[in-house]
Amino acid sequence: MIVGDVYFYKNLADLAKTDKDKISFFNQNQKAFFLDPESDEWFNMMIAYANSQNLEEEKIAELEDMKWNEMPDSLKLFAFEYCILNGTSCEQ
Repeated sequence: MIVGDVYFYKNLADLAKTDKDKISFFNQNQKAFFLDPESDEWFNMMIAYANSQNLEEEKIAELEDMKWNEMPDSLKLFAFEYCILNGTSCEQ
């Protein structure tokens, strides 16, 4: 994990106040969700999201196959909260 990247994305994330801002951050900053290649955070987030939405395995597989920007807004907001605000992706 590159420390400069963490600070960069953390500062960008701090500017995202509205849901629209958070969705835009998600769409434009995929790298921010994968700063630590050793982390299982994205995988864990997907499990938590699937559980929160009562998704079946088939639907989860469909999500994983989607292009980044085509993922549902509800997932983008959940991922922002889980990985960026509360997770280790942008920890300082």
